[in-house]
Amino acid sequence: MLDLIIIGSGPFGISLGAHAVANNLTYKLFGYPMDFWKNKMPQDMFIRTPHEFVSFSDQRDELTIQQFSEETGTELMTPLPRPIFVDYANWFAKRAGVEFTPELITQVDYTDGRFTVISETGDTYTAKNVIVATGVEHYKYLPNFLKELPSQFVSHTSGYTSFSEFKGKKVVVLGSGQSAWEAAGLLYREGAEVELVYRKEGPNYAGSRENEIALRDVGDIFYNLPLEEKKPGWGQSQGSVAHFLKPYVEGLVPQNANSVIEKIEQVNDEEARLLLSDGTEKIVNHIIAATGFHINVDKVPFFNQEILTLLDRENGFAQFPKLNESFESSLPGLYFAGPLSSHSHGPTFRFILGLRKTANSIIPSIVRQLEKVKI
Repeated sequence: MLDLIIIGSGPFGISLGAHAVANNLTYKLFGYPMDFWKNKMPQDMFIRTPHEFVSFSDQRDELTIQQFSEETGTELMTPLPRPIFVDYANWFAKRAGVEFTPELITQVDYTDGRFTVISETGDTYTAKNVIVATGVEHYKYLPNFLKELPSQFVSHTSGYTSFSEFKGKKVVVLGSGQSAWEAAGLLYREGAEVELVYRKEGPNYAGSRENEIALRDVGDIFYNLPLEEKKPGWGQSQGSVAHFLKPYVEGLVPQNANSVIEKIEQVNDEEARLLLSDGTEKIVNHIIAATGFHINVDKVPFFNQEILTLLDRENGFAQFPKLNESFESSLPGLYFAGPLSSHSHGPTFRFILGLRKTANSIIPSIVRQLEKVKI
């Protein structure tokens, strides 16, 4: 039986794997390495977070992106191109001795204080502890009125590495945040007739090194803050756009601000008619929804109803598991990293900035529990 199974091979899972290696834990790290970053996001765009804040976490804080740059001769810049970030992740995993099991988990069971997981190949593994370190891929949000459209007319921004298929097509991007601006800018560059539609008065350009430091630091104290001080950090992320995206959109892509889609109807096999709240009408070939993600533990595909029933939930926010200070749920040995921990521990943990705090909380907790059993 393993000490630990980590489900998810993105930045959180890889960092947790590095700490597991440093503590001589027996573990398996499941998932396709950096799959979301490599295969579900445009590779010719950038990491939103300034490069000095995107380092993964290892036990000694040695395998930083700055060290990667020095050893490989890779030039770092802000904004950081996504392929460089993926290259850094691969370098980090190799230097930390992290080993991957590139399979998805399809089922997790809990019996008599131990976990059994089944992979997509049908292989079974048992462990004393499980960390769910998956990202946002299970939580794509589409408004109900878009779900009624045939699939050829609507898609979510997540999953696109290129927008070249829309060359010469009329496309509306619905949303006003980072992913909307990325999609609109790339669609324009690929030769699409693209427009933005959103309900806000205008884009919220935001982001600075000072903001990143503040967001990182609040993660260290959020869990113990008074209730009233926690409330502003709860709920979905407020849409904002990094300043570096401004020249990709402003003056190039028409924006329909203060607008919502009031009616959609299919015209033919290739076109749909949109009626906006300002009375304008548009004929489009496709709508790309930059409508974000709604985190919800009930949507985790490998949990059965029994486990979901055993999980205590946050008061008034049942979509989140209730976690202790070490990111452990009410089911002993089941931990959550990343977005699913962001209600208990705060908005820092929706982002890469939460890696170090997460790994330095979960792995020592597991080590302590294992040592108690030995005694």
